Order: sequence, then C-alpha cells, then structure tokens
Amino acid sequence: MIRQGATYKRTQYLIATKFQLKYIGMILLLVSLTAIMCSYVIYYTMMLTMGDKLANVYPQGRLISIVNMVNLRILFSMLLVAPIVVMIGIYASHKIAGPIYRIEKFLGSMADGNLSIPLTLRRNDELMSLASGVNKVIDSMKSTVSKESAAIASISISMENLRRLATAKPVNNAALDLALDKLNEEVSVLRREVEKYKI
Repeated sequence: MIRQGATYKRTQYLIATKFQLKYIGMILLLVSLTAIMCSYVIYYTMMLTMGDKLANVYPQGRLISIVNMVNLRILFSMLLVAPIVVMIGIYASHKIAGPIYRIEKFLGSMADGNLSIPLTLRRNDELMSLASGVNKVIDSMKSTVSKESAAIASISISMENLRRLATAKPVNNAALDLALDKLNEEVSVLRREVEKYKI
C-alpha cells in the first residue's frame, strides 16, 4: 500500500547527498552549456549582421568595452541563476532520492524479517510503480510464510500424534501407518511451498 497524501513534511532535502549533488551538477552543466551556446549564437549572429555598422558608429576601443560589458552581464546573470538552479535541483532530486532512501531502509527491514508494514511513499514522489512492485512481493511473501507456518504447525501436531502412537502399548500399526502418511503429505505441502523459490 502506498500512502496517499502523507501528513508529514520534508525536513531534510539532502538525503542521498552524493546522488543529489551529482544530479544538481548535471543540471548546472546543462544550464551552463545552454547559456554558453545561446550566447555564442547571439554574438555570432549579432556580429555578422551588425558588426560593420557598430564599428562605424563606435570607436574600436568603445566597441570592445561594450562587448566586455555584455559578457560580464551574461556571467553575472548566470551567477544569479545558479542558486535558483541548485534549489530546483535539490527539490527535484529529493523526489527521487527520498523514495530511494525509503526503499533502501524498507528492504533492510524486510531482510531482517519484518513483513508487517507495507512500503509507503508520498503521493507526489517518484518511483511509485517500484513501490507497488515491492509491495506485491511483500504480499506474496506474506502468503507463502502464512502457508508455511500453517504447514509447520500441522507437522508439529502430526509428529506429536506419531510419538503418542509409537509409545502406546500395544502399538497400533494401522494407526501408525495412517499418521506417517498424513505426516508425509504435510511435508509434501511444505516442500511445494519452498520449491516455488529458485535459489
């Protein structure tokens, strides 16, 4: 079961720090490359169409200072945008890193034998289909463990009955054979449950 609309709020946005910083770095690199390419295209186009006209209007030194000023403004704009990109990257990466962290903790608990609580994610988190798949595995394991527990309980009762019949005086061979057959049948049921798993 995946919890819809969880009431708790995020208190820590950097959960899987290495993953999230790598994700943010990729976003920053993409934004920087896009800005550099756009700047180059704008400069190249501007210089092709207006270079001669600007050279006639402004002296060469003035034109170079204007180009340098534009470069500085673009760089300053990129520096202003970078923190916004980082914050967006942290928020977006948390929607992936948060569920990954929860799934890892859940799988650790599951490996320790805790099958009682389903994996829950927030409604807007990513990896919902993975969480649903994990919960299906848990449901299947619960069903198998329940069947195996019932088979073990039945085998225990049959073994106690077999012990009682074997120590009775006089030994009733027909009842003993029936008890052995019942025990073999119960062991076969348990074996079929266990053989479903490939190890």
